[in-house]
Amino acid sequence: MASESKSSSKSKTCKRDRLLEIEVAVRKWWEDEDVFRAESRENLPKPGEKFFSTFPIPYMNGYLHIGHTFSLSKVDFACAYHRLRGANVLLPFGFHCTGMPIKASADKLSREIQQFGNPPVFPADGMLTNQALHVQEESSDAPALPGQFKGKKSKVAAKSGGQVYQWQIMRSFGLTDSEIERFQDPYEWLYYFPPLAVEDLKAYGLGCDWRRSFVTTDVNPFFDAFVRWQMRKLKSMGKIVKDRRYTIFSPLDGQPCADHDRATGEGVQPQEYTLIKMEVVKPFPLKLVPLEGKRVFLAAATLRPETMYGQTNAWVLPDGKYGAYEISETDVFILTERSALNLAYQKFSKIPQKPSCLVELTGHDLIGLPLKSPLSVNEIIYALPMLTILTNKGTGIVTSVPSDAPDDYMALHDLKAKPDRRAKYGVKDEWVPSDIVPIINIPEFGDKAAEKVCMDLKIQSQNDKDKLVEAKRLTYLKGFTEGTMLIGEFAGRKVQEIKPIIKSKLIESGEAIVYSEPEKSVMSRSGDECVVALTDQWYITYGESEWREMAEECLSKMNLYSEETKHGFEHTLSWLNQWACSRSFGLGTRIPWDEQFLVESLSDSSLYMAYYTVAHIFHDGDMYKGSKSLIRPQQMNDEVWEYLFCDGPYPKSTDISSAVLSKMKQEFDYWYPLDLRVSGKDLIQNHLTFFIYNHTALMDKRNWPRGIRCNGHIMLNSEKMSKSTGNFRTLRQAMEEFSASATRFSLADAGDGVDDANFVFETANAAILKLTKQLEWMEKVLAVESSLRTGPPSTYADRVFENDMNIAIRLTEKAYKGCLFREALKIGFYDLQAARDEYRLSCGSDENMNHDLILNFMDVQTRLIEPICPQFSDYVWRKLLKKEGCVVTAGWPTSNEPDLVLKSANKYLQDSLVLMRKLLQNQLPGSKKAAKKGVQVPERKLKGLLYVNEQFDGWKAHCLMILQRKFNQQTCRFAPDEEILEEITEILQKEGIVTSKTDAKKLCMPFVKFKKDETISIGTQALNLRLPFGEIDVLQSNMDLIKRQLGLEEVEVYSADDPDDVSKAGPHASLLEQIRPPSPGNPTAIFVTSTNVSPAV
Repeated sequence: MASESKSSSKSKTCKRDRLLEIEVAVRKWWEDEDVFRAESRENLPKPGEKFFSTFPIPYMNGYLHIGHTFSLSKVDFACAYHRLRGANVLLPFGFHCTGMPIKASADKLSREIQQFGNPPVFPADGMLTNQALHVQEESSDAPALPGQFKGKKSKVAAKSGGQVYQWQIMRSFGLTDSEIERFQDPYEWLYYFPPLAVEDLKAYGLGCDWRRSFVTTDVNPFFDAFVRWQMRKLKSMGKIVKDRRYTIFSPLDGQPCADHDRATGEGVQPQEYTLIKMEVVKPFPLKLVPLEGKRVFLAAATLRPETMYGQTNAWVLPDGKYGAYEISETDVFILTERSALNLAYQKFSKIPQKPSCLVELTGHDLIGLPLKSPLSVNEIIYALPMLTILTNKGTGIVTSVPSDAPDDYMALHDLKAKPDRRAKYGVKDEWVPSDIVPIINIPEFGDKAAEKVCMDLKIQSQNDKDKLVEAKRLTYLKGFTEGTMLIGEFAGRKVQEIKPIIKSKLIESGEAIVYSEPEKSVMSRSGDECVVALTDQWYITYGESEWREMAEECLSKMNLYSEETKHGFEHTLSWLNQWACSRSFGLGTRIPWDEQFLVESLSDSSLYMAYYTVAHIFHDGDMYKGSKSLIRPQQMNDEVWEYLFCDGPYPKSTDISSAVLSKMKQEFDYWYPLDLRVSGKDLIQNHLTFFIYNHTALMDKRNWPRGIRCNGHIMLNSEKMSKSTGNFRTLRQAMEEFSASATRFSLADAGDGVDDANFVFETANAAILKLTKQLEWMEKVLAVESSLRTGPPSTYADRVFENDMNIAIRLTEKAYKGCLFREALKIGFYDLQAARDEYRLSCGSDENMNHDLILNFMDVQTRLIEPICPQFSDYVWRKLLKKEGCVVTAGWPTSNEPDLVLKSANKYLQDSLVLMRKLLQNQLPGSKKAAKKGVQVPERKLKGLLYVNEQFDGWKAHCLMILQRKFNQQTCRFAPDEEILEEITEILQKEGIVTSKTDAKKLCMPFVKFKKDETISIGTQALNLRLPFGEIDVLQSNMDLIKRQLGLEEVEVYSADDPDDVSKAGPHASLLEQIRPPSPGNPTAIFVTSTNVSPAV
């Protein structure tokens, strides 16, 4: 039984295994021939002669996954297309090791060892057990193919996508415990994962010049020198400055946490508030007695300081946890621990960066506290209970302005209307304000906007959250833009004008401070929740007006491939400001003038595309030290980089030979500018915009980037890809499961554009079958090649098939040029396969197919899908078609001008076959309806009488002629329907066809709408009275096909306009005149027995 099971398993994977075997063989051919080696040439390239494209270097804290590969596939497909059509193509690939991703993972391992031992014994609570996760070292029954991947992990480990601990993640990579221990050293990651990524990408078939690969950080002294030059250059231009600013900060890491240092919260910015100091009036209650001798404030964060005139009370969450925190020697703030931590990193804590809590409190302890609050017209206000306060936003203390804040109005309304609630929280009646204080007049809402909008929306309580959101939407923006102050020293002035003035006065008087916190929760890769810190740092001055104008100019000249991408960049340029470029910890390059800091990971990766052009001279396959290089890192001083990339003078300070310098200069001048950058759309808000900024600052306009193509994220089987849910695949796993060819096929099919795409396992499995079926068919046909029909293409089917290939060649190229790879796959594979199948059907048998056409089809099909499935295509090219050389540089297939009339004629033929088949089914007693009734279907020989009307006449002809007159060729628009209907009615009434406008509308407008839509789709030929081809000729040329398809003995084609032809229908001519009259594009078929004209009914 075991052997039968193995045999069954093998039969299920034999087709995939054949693709894997092909990929191994083709990889060796490519490596032996150095197919993807990219060399510059002495003369600068003309447009289209070279193509240089890159993909963002991935972080090396694990294996490459399908998310990486989806974005990478776009640049790979684009490069393969340009290489195929004859361009000199450079596709390099580097590895990002800068910043915290690797350091954070290494530190997690160290902490886990300290906490759980070595090897660690983790608690089993909610996780897979240690035993289940241990690596299974036993090998499987079947040996791996050369170049095929054999995972060392067990099935349990392979599925352990929900690991909490870094050690378990490392085990799932197939590492043993003794190996994992070494990864406490972050540099171990740099030497382990990049070579594995290279191996995976070679197996995937990436058309990369691997000589140019490198890792970032100071492990690579050449790249380190490059980044140092870049930073010095930016600083000398005034683009890097030191400043004190609010920034997202990781307390655990002890440094700012940039986008790519975050586990969650990428793109989140600091949100600034005004913190209102509401002083607690003495005597203090018993709970606050330990605070005697200090000034104690309830600290409330607000975005609307101008409304403080209308405070009637403060709100606290009864069950909320608060604390009294020392801000200075004299002042204490009562607020949540979370907000106290943020303040401690903003210089508001007695002990810097360490909140000092003197008394732990709850909201119950604060209810009833008398307060003196800045600007309030009420001398004393009280702290009251509110049940909807969020303690993860702001300080947990809220000022109440019921005149203008719908939440405050409804909370106060509830408190007044519910004596039981007041009693529950011990609220005295005198604490509850009786009057609302009008402070702002807003057009449409008056001077009590919150009250009015709550009444208008029929809001019942503070729990009507959706309605309250709508109420705030209606009033807040309008209050800011159109509101007028009614109270205070700025009465009569616009809110928009005086808001910043009031904020400044409150801060200057010491009645408020500036407070900032993350807009949303941010978790660092080290696992802690980030705060906002006020830090002294080095910043790149993105957003500076002149620099921004240069970036916008560059953007305006780039090919962005979609409007969504363009709008994303425009939005980012509108808000992006100074960016912290320095970090205290992690991996990377030291800031050359301030070596206590490192260059952060998004700042050392904005110009490395230029480094690629000369990287092979440094590295030549050694991605680390460049051991084979004739150049020493210290020779690469600023003058050399300036000469290479910025048109600087010849560097006299270097002893690099002039021949090597000239070669390097030639490389950069030849490959630059970058033709295409491909990335996920999430990088628009940081890396990609930095990429534009840095190129405009450091390079001449002729070297500004030419194009960026962004894509969405990728889902797996319509669900978000996630390690935590197990819905996850590494590239290595996908290739083991499906093969590289099927994986590439499915990545192309996953989707184009910036919407999220979908990698579907069923598509990958189907790709295995489609590709191997294509192989088997070609092998079968080529084995009997001599039996194919010879001579030039001559039949109608030949002409149609040849035309379909011409169309596919043109449209597939258009799709590749537009980076629409799903469309290229559809046309270049699916549509062409369908055309081949239709041709085989039209020929009746493979032997009737034209030899030259079939071989040309194999050639064309192979080249059209080469960018997507290059290993498959090269195998077909060399082994089946016996072609010389490699398909990747074979050239784009030539084509004749497509015959669109012939295409229309063939569509007419295929549509007519479908129509005739339906008519035959309805006319024969063997139809489904007859079969259900149990009618015996006699076997008889049938004849088909096909009637054609090749020209519209009557009311349809009038409609078409009117539409011709009513169509504007310049705007591609028709006159209004009412105008068209008026003219139709007038003409048809004169001819007695209709009696009223209503009759004309009912009769004609469905046909008019159809023809209008058809015109917009295919052009004005849709309005012709005749089709652009002879219908009778098409049907007569394909009578054999019609007979085979419908099972007819005879077929005769007639004109419905010819009385003699109509008479051949005998007593059934009424079918042509009343029941089913033919019209252009819609023939009518009558089926009779072969010996007479009696309808077969």
